[in-house]
Amino acid sequence: MKVTDVHLAGLGSYLPEVVPIGVAVAQGAYSAEAAERTGLTGAAVAGEVPAPDMALTAARRLFERTGHDPAAVGLLLYADAFQAGPEGWFPHAYLQANLVGGEALAAGVRQGCNGVFGALELAAAYLGAAGRGASALITAADNMTSPLVDRWQCLRPDFILGDGATAVLLTRAPGFARLLSVGSVTVTGLEGLHRGDEPLHPPGAALGRPLDFAARFAAFAARGGMADAGLAVVKARGELLDRVLAEAGVEVPDLARVLYNHGSREYVENGLLGMLGLPLERSNWAFGRGVGHLGAGDQLMSLDHLLTAGELGAGDRVLLVGLGPGVTIAAAVLEITATPPWSA
Repeated sequence: MKVTDVHLAGLGSYLPEVVPIGVAVAQGAYSAEAAERTGLTGAAVAGEVPAPDMALTAARRLFERTGHDPAAVGLLLYADAFQAGPEGWFPHAYLQANLVGGEALAAGVRQGCNGVFGALELAAAYLGAAGRGASALITAADNMTSPLVDRWQCLRPDFILGDGATAVLLTRAPGFARLLSVGSVTVTGLEGLHRGDEPLHPPGAALGRPLDFAARFAAFAARGGMADAGLAVVKARGELLDRVLAEAGVEVPDLARVLYNHGSREYVENGLLGMLGLPLERSNWAFGRGVGHLGAGDQLMSLDHLLTAGELGAGDRVLLVGLGPGVTIAAAVLEITATPPWSA
């Protein structure tokens, strides 16, 4: 989807303390061989800090940085991939009660690792129909600390799970970046990949069943579900990237950075950068390897890090790419238009 007159006015994040991979190795939670092969160096671990509180902190930092009025937000979208509180309760209401108030339309976006991309599409459509003063707040937060989740092994062999939260404010008025395009596609033949052989009801969490995506992947493969899967994903991703880049009017050599899911070096380098013909240094891997896969928050967390460190500046074009359950593939193109006041 080609996007016009939608700007990023603010960005905020919350990243808890990182547990080095060496600690996990010493505790027997992760192997030294896997650490060497993947290049992963740590995971951010929030402990007992609830995901909605992390989202609230990230959003408050955004508004502190920008001076925007949170009560002026017209749309609030909350993306997450894991349980964020009591069943039947929704975390976006927590942000309404403690930050933006009750006038905004608020909703959750359940697209797993690609929730922020879905929220960007929805927010862009909302802003296209709203007045010039309209704004939309997107947050993403997850805390994977749970007896049902082994963050070091759940997504083996290419990921370890981290915790954190991000927030981005979209407006019609100019900010520090423009959203040029955004889109997604689903490889429907891989719907069962993240389901494995588990029943649809009752939910596994209600039965105390551990969350083990690697086991689900293996079960799906054992049924023959992985036949031609790699080719299908590569084809769909290539077509999507061609489309969003063309809609943005951007060529691959023009990209200052590519921000992908936080995963192993092989996943990032061979899984995406190779098809683009870009070196590892043009990605977010150097940062992402040290904090873990943050659910829907990887790309925005990396963007905040790069901006704060002064590694992105006015005129830079940035490609965000995500892969999530569905299997969904999503992408967005940004242009940095100004140096944010909080950056180095």
